[in-house]
Amino acid sequence: MNTVMMKAVTALFWVLAIYGAIQGWDGLLGWIPQVALVVAGIHVLEVLFFLAAFRKKSSNVRLDAVQIFIFGFFHLQRFMPQR
Repeated sequence: MNTVMMKAVTALFWVLAIYGAIQGWDGLLGWIPQVALVVAGIHVLEVLFFLAAFRKKSSNVRLDAVQIFIFGFFHLQRFMPQR
């Protein structure tokens, strides 16, 4: 799939997670903030991986780290070697 579209879907997920945490949704939608915490933890690991492996490939390390925290693999893949 298109990376831009996947980043948009990820951004929508974060908006829904924040909105769900504020509104206190019930049922299945009530799980979105908890799932977002798990995803945030995974994204922290991805940021650490980026800093360890690809820091020298970045022209702006802080911006890339923030984008990896928000978008995860969809931003990290630009630093990985293509086949």
